[in-house]
Amino acid sequence: MRGTQDTVWCLACGAHVYNAGRVETGLSPLTVSTAHNGVSTKQRARILLRDNGRCVLCGAINESSRMHAGHLLSVKDAIALGVPEHEINSDENLATLCEECNLGMSSETVPLRLVMRVLMARIKHTKGQP
Repeated sequence: MRGTQDTVWCLACGAHVYNAGRVETGLSPLTVSTAHNGVSTKQRARILLRDNGRCVLCGAINESSRMHAGHLLSVKDAIALGVPEHEINSDENLATLCEECNLGMSSETVPLRLVMRVLMARIKHTKGQP
């Protein structure tokens, strides 16, 4: 392991050979439930704070217990595409979603036009624009 990536290294010279799949290195395969468990309480709080506790899809503001740190690219789709777990659960792929939006999406990926709206809002916020 190097960081969160399973890797294979040459024993003779110590050079990196390739990034390996979890099963190949003896770890359990990545599943939807194990990937979801990769979002820590601290990370969830960071996402809610970053998005000001507001659902990035519908704009609702609910009490924090009803707000989720949801995946923009669904875990199911990400696994099918071979996306590594650390990217699935990265802050960039997580957004504050109200319970209705997050559970209503089920295992679907958020439509691209909505992702672009979220990203543009983050860019404006980072640059200090209203």
